Amino acid sequence: MVKHAKIILCLIVLAVLIVPAVSAWSTGQPWTDNPEHITAMQAYTAYTGELFKAKMDGAIQYIGTLNQSTSTLQSDEQQFLATVSSVQSMDSNDSITQAWGTMTRQVAQFRTDLKTALSAGNGSESALQTAVNSSVTADQANIQGLDTTYWTDREKSRLDEFAYNDGRRTSVLANLTTKGIDISSAQAIESQIQALQPQLKAALDAQNEAELSQVNSQIDSLCQQLSQAVVNLSWQARQTARLAQFTNTTTRMQDRLANLTARGLDVSDAQTILSQITALQPQLQTALQDHDQSTVSSINAQLVSLDQQYSQALQQITAQAREMQGNQTAQNRDNRTAENRRTNQSVGGFSPKFG
Repeated sequence: MVKHAKIILCLIVLAVLIVPAVSAWSTGQPWTDNPEHITAMQAYTAYTGELFKAKMDGAIQYIGTLNQSTSTLQSDEQQFLATVSSVQSMDSNDSITQAWGTMTRQVAQFRTDLKTALSAGNGSESALQTAVNSSVTADQANIQGLDTTYWTDREKSRLDEFAYNDGRRTSVLANLTTKGIDISSAQAIESQIQALQPQLKAALDAQNEAELSQVNSQIDSLCQQLSQAVVNLSWQARQTARLAQFTNTTTRMQDRLANLTARGLDVSDAQTILSQITALQPQLQTALQDHDQSTVSSINAQLVSLDQQYSQALQQITAQAREMQGNQTAQNRDNRTAENRRTNQSVGGFSPKFG
């Protein structure tokens, strides 16, 4: 008896149903839901569906020659084709990807049922393969036509996506430039990405999966480098602005205390708090240099708390100043009253007497 430990019908193992792409820097609707991308996914589904239909038809025909029932296999095929057909009305990457998952499971079920039928009929794997190949050859015109449509749609989608991503990257770099950031290092990486466009188009024109995978890998790697460069530049700009703000703020706070001290006020409590604030500057600088958002947030929270304490200390100093000013004003008023009283008494004493 022929052992069927493994079905040689490798054609039933679904190929990776994916349209290669690099990550798009986008906001709002993702590129994966762009109509061009969806069209390419639908075209690939139609091509794959036709290819596997031909293979399934050949397998079912062979099982029929073994006097075995093909109803289960036909049911498996119809369910698979129904899923293929449903993709043409889908308009999102996620829904089509989910359908591909269903197709994969349906093909796996067909393979399981085919293995059972082949074993029950004591069939030949080589004969099965011959029947499958013959069916594919007979349907080659339809398969090739759908494959050509797929590559045409795929090329348009991929090149437009490249242009779209390029526009997004250029916009990011332009935004950094307007902030006074030197983007020369990041721009050099972006230029390398742009230079790969002709290679990308050539691979798509040649329908060469190996070359396409290689150029996409290069683009992905450079995009990751550019992303990290942009992050570094953004943190650098943030560090410069944040430390400048810190210095300007603490300088104004110290000037305020100096003015109060010149007026003879005790600012020791506020000065202690300000010293605690300025002591955080090195830690803040280190956190910014390390791109440590957690530590930056923690330091900022401490600064907010100390700033509130500083404000309260200033309010107390101001209240004391007003109280001192009020006391001085009252004392001055009392002094003026006493002086007036003495003056009136003196005038009365020297008044001429008549009579």
